[in-house]
Amino acid sequence: MGVHDELSDRERQLLTLLTAGYTDESAAVRLGISVRTVRRLVSGIMNRLGARSRFQAGVKAADRGWLLDAG
Repeated sequence: MGVHDELSDRERQLLTLLTAGYTDESAAVRLGISVRTVRRLVSGIMNRLGARSRFQAGVKAADRGWLLDAG
């Protein structure tokens, strides 16, 4: 895995919340950021993974071990 494969702390926190069932809005409140920032972060993660949907991004993130610490 290269540098671009790593998640920032904020991205890891966001993925943890989203996999726990948080909506964009509730994750934004929990992280103290705007919904727009949540969606920008999700878009960046999806682009990095080459995913065309959030579901596909979740599968790819799990395949890379990005969700192992979630929960």
